[in-house]
Amino acid sequence: MSDQHHEGDSVTLDHGEVEMAEELVTDNTTGLPIHTPEHGALHWVGRVLVFAIPLAYLLLRVFGVTGIFGDGWSNSGLGLLADALITAIAVMGVNLITGYTGQLSIGHAAFFAIGAYTGIVLTDGRISLPVFGPENLWDPGWTIPVAAIVCFVIGCVVGLPALRLKGIYLALTTLVFVEAVRSFLKYEEFESITGGSTGIKGEKYSPPEYVFDFFGLKLPTGLDGRGDLNQWMIYLSLGLLLFIMLLVSGLMRSRIGRAMVATRDNELAAEVMGVHLAVVKTVVFGLSGAITGVGGALFGLKLGLVDGDVPQFGLFGAITLLVAMVVGGAAQNWGPLIGALFYVFVNNLARTVGENPSDSALGFLFSEGTKLDGLGGVLFGVMLILFARFAPFGAVGTFRILRAKVVQIIPHPPKGSKRAQAAASTSDD
Repeated sequence: MSDQHHEGDSVTLDHGEVEMAEELVTDNTTGLPIHTPEHGALHWVGRVLVFAIPLAYLLLRVFGVTGIFGDGWSNSGLGLLADALITAIAVMGVNLITGYTGQLSIGHAAFFAIGAYTGIVLTDGRISLPVFGPENLWDPGWTIPVAAIVCFVIGCVVGLPALRLKGIYLALTTLVFVEAVRSFLKYEEFESITGGSTGIKGEKYSPPEYVFDFFGLKLPTGLDGRGDLNQWMIYLSLGLLLFIMLLVSGLMRSRIGRAMVATRDNELAAEVMGVHLAVVKTVVFGLSGAITGVGGALFGLKLGLVDGDVPQFGLFGAITLLVAMVVGGAAQNWGPLIGALFYVFVNNLARTVGENPSDSALGFLFSEGTKLDGLGGVLFGVMLILFARFAPFGAVGTFRILRAKVVQIIPHPPKGSKRAQAAASTSDD
């Protein structure tokens, strides 16, 4: 078997399969699907259509560019987009441990809370460190990597007792972890640091004046005060999300990534093949906690407060992350982003319909001024049921299945295969 792994797939092609696939490229003369080599011209055209154009449209709307792209978004719309990107970062962590490694965890809401508290506690100067002067105030930007490190260490520690657990038993254990963290954060003995049951409120994070300021080189943000906070959080969250997606994509193409997939598919077979299950599970648990902690740190900075009773820090937050992962597509690198966008915007739309159903598409069923508080939740639940029925592999997984009926991408032959050697010798000639 070759060492070539393709993200989003759980199979590895051997030499013969790759050679057969390459023959399809030259032998296919009629009908669909169209076969194209990986990173070929058609493959890049598809990537531009699927990823680059929607991303450009999104950024133009954020910048407020008008014309064929429509008007700029309102501040509330920008806030929803920032929430979706922050949620996507947190879901990336859940996808790493549950989607790729197969460990069912509903405890990542605790890492989300720890990341948020870490950021607010440090910016509020509640931890005394001599190097930061008498006020101990941290720059908000530096709290994000600190939150990642704290959550990585805690994730590795939590991953140790979970080594012998899987399935529903691991899920229940991680759920206990969520409630334990919430109780710890609300414990009055640590009120000087965590704020106790009342939490920490009143933080007013504003966009920085410069993106960077090194050796006289300055790049201004062009943003002014908290009125532009949502726009800044979009830039920051999107940049971090794309960076994390690149890291995860590289990780899944490495030996560690193949060990994670092997652990998910069959632990016994993975162990026989030399995978150290304890190390893989523990390290991945820590990495997934660190990624979710980054999302929590961004959430705390945007919200400007932390409180043990915030819904995103409890069972509601845990279910939110799992739902977003499933909707987007488990073990898909773009799945967390698609799932988070769906969850945030569709949930907001359903809530809006519930608050004023007479102005919605269902208006003919309701009289003017009717309000049904529970209708939004019912509509969103129905949408999730329909989504699960017609797209059981998530949005990205379903897209891949449909794409395969039109275009099939043939991977490059593994290094050392006869076809690869023949191609190399031909190019040398």
